[in-house]
Order: sequence, then structure tokens, then C-alpha cells
Amino acid sequence: MTKSIRFNGIGITNGKVSGRIKLFGSSKRKIINSRTGSALDEKARLEIARKAAIKETKALEEKALKLLGEKEAQIFEIHGMLLEDEDFLDAVLEEIDKGKSAEEAVRQTAKSYGEMLKALDDEYLSARSADINDISAQIIRFLTGDVAENEENDTEPYILVASDLTPSETVKLETSKILGFVTFGGTPSSHTAILARAMGIPALVGTGTIGSIYDGEYALLNSEKGTLIISPTENEKREFEKEQSAYNKIAKEHEMYLRSIMKKPAVTRSGHKIMIYANIGSEQEIASAISNGAEGIGLLRSEFLYLSKDKYPSEDELFSAYRDIAIKMQGKRVVIRTLDIGADKQIPYFSLPKEENPALGYRAIRICLDRHELFKTQLRAILRASAYGRISIMLPMIISAEEIREAKSLLRDSMAELSTRGQEFDAKIELGIMIETPSAAIMSDILAKEVDFFSVGTNDLTQYTLAVDRQNPKVTHLCERNTEPVMRLIKIASEAIHHKGGWIGVCGEMAADLSLTQQFANIGIDELSVSVPYLLGVRGKVSECK
Repeated sequence: MTKSIRFNGIGITNGKVSGRIKLFGSSKRKIINSRTGSALDEKARLEIARKAAIKETKALEEKALKLLGEKEAQIFEIHGMLLEDEDFLDAVLEEIDKGKSAEEAVRQTAKSYGEMLKALDDEYLSARSADINDISAQIIRFLTGDVAENEENDTEPYILVASDLTPSETVKLETSKILGFVTFGGTPSSHTAILARAMGIPALVGTGTIGSIYDGEYALLNSEKGTLIISPTENEKREFEKEQSAYNKIAKEHEMYLRSIMKKPAVTRSGHKIMIYANIGSEQEIASAISNGAEGIGLLRSEFLYLSKDKYPSEDELFSAYRDIAIKMQGKRVVIRTLDIGADKQIPYFSLPKEENPALGYRAIRICLDRHELFKTQLRAILRASAYGRISIMLPMIISAEEIREAKSLLRDSMAELSTRGQEFDAKIELGIMIETPSAAIMSDILAKEVDFFSVGTNDLTQYTLAVDRQNPKVTHLCERNTEPVMRLIKIASEAIHHKGGWIGVCGEMAADLSLTQQFANIGIDELSVSVPYLLGVRGKVSECK
């Protein structure tokens, strides 16, 4: 009897699947080191490839936003910035002038940048070398016309095995064909692991190298036990099938239960009702949100209309998009976050200054209160759309009452302008703010006097409270271990807004953390807004809370 081969790793998203292994490989086409055309020809080829990579990156950002949520989508915002970076481009052009082909120039520049970043005594900048490699591989793929393996058509579902996957590789995968993920390296917080959780697909990370000789072999993946068994024996197959059958039965029953309560209010056993809303970044996500039981939209990332264009969208363009979303939600609340640009969300035509610490710099409401016409254009569009549904306005990155009052003054001006035009709007439109900074939480008793609701952006609130860069993989684990300081600030905000008769929601990643749902119920959170894949799970968890 042939002995099976066993690999152990860290299981992600409990599940048991079996199928053929597909070994994920990078491009097999060699980079051309010499060229036949002139430097001008190579530069023209480079520009075509670079623009194609920029377009692809924007599409990947939209897909990541829909599938994974805002945090992962920000990876592609960074990639977009790198593709537009003049210093990087100039370095590539310089290599072409030295006689290299466009492909080799990109490869050499990426290598130099990567080595330079890794050598710096800065964890964040060192980690950016992986992003340089990713965008460089994108450009080279367009230059060579290479069809990456992950874009090929597969007739059967498979267990994907890889050394690791870059963000762009992960998001481009045809996920309907993937039974499970296995990576040689990686951690529970890697891109592959995050995608696996969002999709509910079993995964195993940190297995160590799995040789190419196993490509196409039949295997058993048990993420609950953290094992991958290749070429299993008949006894192992039979035992696995029994476990798989039992697991699938339980999973199906749980799915049916969640679907059965989907249209019922999410109420804890003690009677506390929590609204279950969806975070979305485009109109295309609405159908999925509704089909998964969303009672409203707790966070509409309005910057999607700005990120997808090469110039400022007009008031009519913004109005048309907001109106269509309001109509599709059929009277359910739609909370539109006003423009949240800056920091890691850069748009070239905004001409924002380069900053040493952009996370603490010129961003979100700070830009809007500085550029009144930009802000009022959006406010007028939102107000006009409020005549077609239940729309609320939410201001991001607030730290003081003065900012709210200034925004309210511009909102009144916008209303007056629409009245002059004879255009309809909801004169009593709901206004809220995001609690994203310790300042906002600490001053929430004062801020609560100015608004109707709070929504806690836990991603930024965690980052600013713990002094942890949430994009630095070396320290992100600190966020998972230290939720108590953030929960205390949320409790302060909850008590303040309730004292004034308002409501409070949570729209950051912590809202989807089922280990925190009971705590949110305990401190009186009225609404949890999560990415679409988490809607059913959060609803089910609320019903289990005391």
C-alpha cells in the first residue's frame, strides 16, 4: 500500500474539502534583456503597459472592496500610488536610456528599490518592497503579453497550493473554482488567509514547501485539524468522508438557520435590538447586500465616484449615483460618508501635497472644510438624492465641535442654493459623524449635542488609540490583542449619544468580529455595519447574545 504524504500548517476558516492539487506558478516567460527598438519605442511600450496596470489596479481595488472590505482595498490604493510615482518611473526610464529593454528596466528598478527599502531601519517602508515587486510584475506581464496561470480556465474545482500569493494574484483568482487554499508560508493575517475568511473557504498556511511533483495529485484538506494529506490511503479517504459528511450537515443546518432568521430583527435574548447594515463601495453591491439580509447601508464609501475618474465628478454625476442607490434600497436607511480622501487614498487630480505622516495629515473632512466648493458640490448631490429615499450624511475624521458646526453651515448653504433652484430635498436629513479618533470619543458628550448619530470607524480608532500603523504587518497583531482600550472609548461615545437621544453604530472591522458582538450589545450599540459576506454571521451571533 502506498503511504500518504502529510503536511501540517495553521488552519484558517474551519472546513474539510478534497480534490486535485493545483500548484500556482508565476509567469514562465523570460524577461528580454536586450532590445531591438529605440529608447523612444521602449518608453512608449512602458507607458502603455503602465496605464494598463493602473486600470487593472483600479478594478482590483473595486473587487477587493466588495469581497474583503476597506482595509484590504487600501492595498490597491497604495499600488495605484506606486504606479503613478514619478521617482519610480524616472528610475525605469533611466535604465531604458542605458540600453535596457522596458521589461529589464522595470525588473532592475524594482530590485534596486526593494533592496533599498529592505535595508532601511523602518518596518513600514521595508514591507513596501513587496508592493514594489507586485506592481512591477503587473507592468512586466503587460509588456510581455504573458497570461498568468491564475487567469487560465480550469474545468474542475481544485485546492490551490502556492508558496504565497501577492494581493493582486489573490484578488484575481477565479474563486468559484477554488476548494481551498494552501500556502507554504504566510500567517493567519496574510492576504490569502483574509480572502479565505471572507469567502468561507478552508485554508492552510505555513505548511513549508510542497514540491511540484504533487501538482495534480488528489488530496484531503482539513483546516480544522491543520492538515493536508496528499495521495491518501483508502482508509484515510473513508475516515475523511465520514468527517466531511458530518461537518457539511452541521454547516448546512447552520446556513439554513441563518437564512431563516435573515428577515427577522436581530435581537439579543435580553431584548436589545441591533440593526444589521452593510458597508458598500458601489451600487453593484446593493443586490448582494439585500439578498443577505441588510436592513440598510451603514457606510457608503462615497469616494468610489472620485477614485474611478480622472477629474472631479459633477454634481449631477454624484446625484445620479446616490439617487439610484437610494431608490434600490426602497426606503431603508443609506448612510453616505462624505468624501474621505487623503492619507492612503490618493487621487492625482486632487493634487494633494506629499506628507511625512499622511495618516495624521490633510485628509477627509479637513480637505472638505478647506475646499468649500468641492464639499458643497457633494452635499448638494446628497441632498437632492434624499428626495428619493432615506439618506443620512456622515462626516469622517471629526475631532472637534467646531468642525461639525462649520460643516453644518455649509450644509445650510447648500440647502439654500437648492431651494433657490426649486429642487427638492429632505430638510430634516439625518447628520452624524464618525468616531475615529480618541479626541472624538473623549469629547463625545460635546459632539453629541451637534448630531443625530455616531458611527465608530474602528480601523482608524484602533490605529490612533494604540499608535499602531494598521498597514504595517509587523505590528498589526497588536490590534487583535488590545481591543479593551478601543472598547472603552466606544462605551464613552455610546453613553454620550444615547444621553442626547441619538443612536450609535459600528462600521469598522471590529463590527464583524463575533468575539466582540456580546460586548457591543452590553454597551448599547444600536447598529453593526459589515461587509456583505459577514451579514448573516453577525445577525446569527446577535440572536445568541444575552
